[in-house]
Amino acid sequence: MGVFVEKEYRVKRKSSENGRKSAFAHKVKNGGENYTKNVKERINRKGASKEVVVKISGGAVTRQGIKNSIDYMSRDSQLSVMNESGQVWQGEEIKEAKEHMVDAANDAQHVHDDKGKENKKITQNIVFSPPVSAKVKPEDLLDSVRKTLNKKYPNNRFVLGYHEDKKDHPHVHVVFRIKDTDGKRTDIKKKDLREIRTGFCNELRLKGYDVKATHKQTQGLNQSIKDAHASAPKRQKGVYEVVDVGYDHYQHDKSKPKQHYLKLRTLNKGVEKTYWGADFGDLVQRENVKNGDLVKLKKLGQKEVMIPALDKNGVQQGWKTAHRNEWQLQNLGVKGIDRNLSGDKRVKLDGASMLQKQQQQMKHFNKVKTAMLQNQQKIKVGIKF
Repeated sequence: MGVFVEKEYRVKRKSSENGRKSAFAHKVKNGGENYTKNVKERINRKGASKEVVVKISGGAVTRQGIKNSIDYMSRDSQLSVMNESGQVWQGEEIKEAKEHMVDAANDAQHVHDDKGKENKKITQNIVFSPPVSAKVKPEDLLDSVRKTLNKKYPNNRFVLGYHEDKKDHPHVHVVFRIKDTDGKRTDIKKKDLREIRTGFCNELRLKGYDVKATHKQTQGLNQSIKDAHASAPKRQKGVYEVVDVGYDHYQHDKSKPKQHYLKLRTLNKGVEKTYWGADFGDLVQRENVKNGDLVKLKKLGQKEVMIPALDKNGVQQGWKTAHRNEWQLQNLGVKGIDRNLSGDKRVKLDGASMLQKQQQQMKHFNKVKTAMLQNQQKIKVGIKF
């Protein structure tokens, strides 16, 4: 079960049993009344965003699931939808769009097979969003999405529809059939999603729109660093030059908590990467690291961190376990430092400041949660089909 807005409850969403996160918690932090507030604060701080957004919003594992996705996209046949060839259906014709996307002979009718195992997804739901500041025309948005997917997946069927019910969030929904015309599955992975987002941005730029598709981390960066070390002379293997040392919001995003970081560069190929970690503050101080120093950095694994566990009233009721990356840092220009690691893989953060921080976060969360519940007019409960 899940809580969704309007007819979105009819589209099945799947999440990992081991990594399931609360959708409501995300809405409390980022949605509702906070959404407009956060947008305005970001615009005042950084200017209106020019970034395009592409995300996976779910999928279907049954024939009925595909039809429900198209119903949501078309607002129960009130809005038109388009296929990969540009053919448009509206009103009573929407049933033809469903026939176009459903393979009645092969698509599963039930979520689970005869052995009780969940069937694979048949379709993927994708959302394309341009920045509001670009003022993209609906026809240009639809054309850009269609061309982007046709270039990336020329043998796959899909339908798309334009939504503008949220004035601050015009977007296009896509129901994408995972199997192509040859029966080969084309599951969309993170790398593919990056390429789709870049392609979407380029299509809009060709139409004259001022948009961006910036990636926070260069694709293949870790592999580039490994290749740089592998091809380096023996004396340079595993050695970096320090480009920057500091303490800032994670990934320099002001909406995230602050953390210590190290920006390093490989010696032979000049590949740069920023490493973030709670331990870097103490390690940098111990090693007296400054810009331009030569260092060795190695990730040793993870260690358990015990943080206060609070009840609903904010009173500590024991401890809960989190995990933190453990690093080994060596400044090659500094000698005589005791670098022996503690054998204890568990750290307890039992200071008063940590407890106060946890209580403040819970207080803020509960305040926003209460406001959302009071203003919520209609709740619908998700169903499986």
